[in-house]
Amino acid sequence: MSAIIKRGDGNQQNVPSGSEGQLLKEQRIFNWSYLVQALRWIECQLPVAVKIGVPVVAVTVQFLQSVACLLSAAMERHRNAAALERALAAEAAASELEKEVSERKRAEMALRESVERYALASTGANVGLWDWNVRANAIYFSECWKSMLGWEETEIGNSPEEWLNRIHPEDISRIKTEIANHFEGLTPQFESECRISHKNGTYLWACSRGIAVRDENGKVCRMAGYMTDITKRKVAEEQLRHHAFHDPLTGLSNRALFMNRLEHAFELTKRRPDYLFAVLFLDLDRFKAINDSLGHSCGDQLLVEFVERLVPCLRSGDTLARLGGDEFAMLLEDIHHISDATAVASRIQKQLQLGFNLNGRQISTSASIGIALSAAGYNEPEELLRDADLAMYRAKSTGRAGHQVFDPAMQAREVALLQLESELRRAIERQEFQIYYQPVVSLETGLLAGFEALVRWKHFSRGIIAPEEFMPVAEETGLIVPIGYWVLREACRQMCVWQELFPANPPLTISVNISGKQFSQADLIPQIVCILQETGISARSLNLEITESAIGENLDAAAATIGQLKNLGVQLYIDDFGTGYSSLSVLHRFPFDALKIDRSLIGRMAADGESSEIVRAIVTLADNLGIGVVAEGVETAEQLEQLRATGYNKGLGQGYFFSKPLNREAVEVLMSRALRRRRGR
Repeated sequence: MSAIIKRGDGNQQNVPSGSEGQLLKEQRIFNWSYLVQALRWIECQLPVAVKIGVPVVAVTVQFLQSVACLLSAAMERHRNAAALERALAAEAAASELEKEVSERKRAEMALRESVERYALASTGANVGLWDWNVRANAIYFSECWKSMLGWEETEIGNSPEEWLNRIHPEDISRIKTEIANHFEGLTPQFESECRISHKNGTYLWACSRGIAVRDENGKVCRMAGYMTDITKRKVAEEQLRHHAFHDPLTGLSNRALFMNRLEHAFELTKRRPDYLFAVLFLDLDRFKAINDSLGHSCGDQLLVEFVERLVPCLRSGDTLARLGGDEFAMLLEDIHHISDATAVASRIQKQLQLGFNLNGRQISTSASIGIALSAAGYNEPEELLRDADLAMYRAKSTGRAGHQVFDPAMQAREVALLQLESELRRAIERQEFQIYYQPVVSLETGLLAGFEALVRWKHFSRGIIAPEEFMPVAEETGLIVPIGYWVLREACRQMCVWQELFPANPPLTISVNISGKQFSQADLIPQIVCILQETGISARSLNLEITESAIGENLDAAAATIGQLKNLGVQLYIDDFGTGYSSLSVLHRFPFDALKIDRSLIGRMAADGESSEIVRAIVTLADNLGIGVVAEGVETAEQLEQLRATGYNKGLGQGYFFSKPLNREAVEVLMSRALRRRRGR
C-alpha cells in the first residue's frame, strides 16, 4: 500500500503506507535503521511496480526524493533539539554556577564574620595571635600582638627574631629550651611565661601558649598560638609574695623570711666550719604601757621610728626582721668574734638614748637585747633563735636597757620556769596558796594597827615557796590576776573574823597588794565590790597598796580607776614610795591616803646619811599633804631609832623588828596575848 504526498516541485507522489509510512508522515526523528527498512521496502516493491507498469527508476527517484525531504526535516529537527538541549544545559549550568557563587559568597561572608568575631574576641581578651610557619621560618603576628608591645601594624615584620630578640636576656635561654622540648614531643603543648620588652623601654610579663602541627613524617611544619599580657597578675603575685615575707607596718622581713635567711646561714656553716654568725633578739622596754596609754597609732609610730634607729647599726649583708609586736631579730652574718655582736647591741642602745617624739609627746624607751652565737653547736635554726630570746628575757630581768649573751645556764633556768608555770597553774586549781600576815604597828603607841597579807605557795613537794620565786612568773603569765583576787577575798574574810574575835578601836585593818595586771583589769571595781559584799568587811578596813609602776603611762585611765576606788571607801596606799622617777607627781595627782617608804631607803639609813635625809623629806612631805606614812622593812632597833630621829613618830611601821609574817594560827595567838595584856591594864 502507498499514499500520495506532494513533492517539492508540486507533483504528487505515492509514499509507503503502514507503519513505515506512518513514521514518515509523523516525521519522526531520522535514524539509520529507518533508511535500511526503506531500502528493503523498495526491493520488495519493484516487482509489483513492474507488473503494474510503473517505471522502476521513477519510483525509486520519487521515493528517494521523499526520503531526502524527510532526512532534511529530521536533521533540522535534530539540530534544533541539540541546540535546545545545549541551551537547556547551558541554562542549568548557569543556574548551578549562580547557586555555587551564592553559596560561596555566603561561605565567604560567614568566614569573614567568624574572623571578625574571633578578632574582636581576641582583641577584647587582650590576646595576641601568632602563627609560625616553621618551614618558611616566618611568623604571622596579629595586630593585637603587636599593639600589646606598643608597636604599629607595619613596625614589626614576620621574622621569629621579632619575638625572640624582645625576650628578657634572663628568660631567652629557658624559652628556647621550652620550644625545643615541644618540637621534640616532650611536652603536649608549648607554654611559657617571660618578660618581653615594650616599645617604651620597659618589660611586661607575657604568657605564650601554642601547639605544633606535624607533617606526614612527624616533623613540625607549623606552630600556632597566642600571647597574653600577665603583668598585673605578676605584680599581684609579687605583692602577695612580699606580704608573705615582710611586715606590713615596717616593711622589714617577717619571721618566715628571717628563718629562711637563718637556715641559709646554717647551711654555710656546714660548708665553712669557720663561718660565724650571731642572732640578736630585741624587745622594746615598756612598749605595752606606751601602747595602752597613748593608743595603737602612737605605738605603731614608735615601732616605725625604732626601726629607723636600728637600720644604721647594721651592715649591708645583715638582716633585720620584725617577729611580731615589739619583738625584732637581727642576723649578723660572717662575724669574727662575739664582740662584733655586742658592739652592735651597744650601738643600738646609744641610738635609743635620744627620746622619740610621738604626736608632740616626748617618749623615752630602751631595748633589751639577747645574743646567741652560732658557735654553740646548734642543730636547728629555731634553737638559736630560742636561746637569743632567752638571753633577751635575762637582759630584761636584770634591769632592761642592756644586753646579755646566751649561756647554757639560761636554758636550764627557762626550763625550770616553764615547769614552775605548769605547777603554778595546778596550784591555783588546787588552792595550794596560803596567806601569811605581817603585823603593822603604831610607832606612837606600839599597839597593833593591822596586817599586810602576803601570799605563800605551799608546794606539794617543795614546801613553802616565797613570792619572790613565783610572783614574776605569775605576773608574766597573767596568773597573778586570779591569785590576787583569791588573796583579796581570803584576807578580807579572815580580817572580818578577827575583828569579831578581837575587837579594837579603831578596828584592825588589812592591807592587800594590787598588781599592775590586776589594776588594769576592766572588772577590778566589780570584783572588789563583790568581795566586800561577800565577806562583810567595812571598806575603811581595807587598804589597797598600789605601786607607781602599776599605774602605768595612762594616767587618765588610772585616775578614773582610783576615783572609783575612793568612792567605795577603801584606803589607798602608794607602795614602794621613793623608788620611781615620778613618785612626787603621782602623789600630787592621785588622792592616796598613805604612802609606804620603800624598804631599800630604810635599810640604808644606818650606812647612808643621804637616805636618812630622803626619809626625812618624805615624812615632811606626807605631813604637809595630810596623808599617813608606813615605814616598811624596819629590821633593827637602830633603824627604828634613826626613823624616829627624822621626826617620824606618829606613823606606822612593819618589819622583822616587830614581827615576821605569821600564819593564821600564829596571828590568833599573838592577838590573844595582846588582848589579855590590854584587859590586864
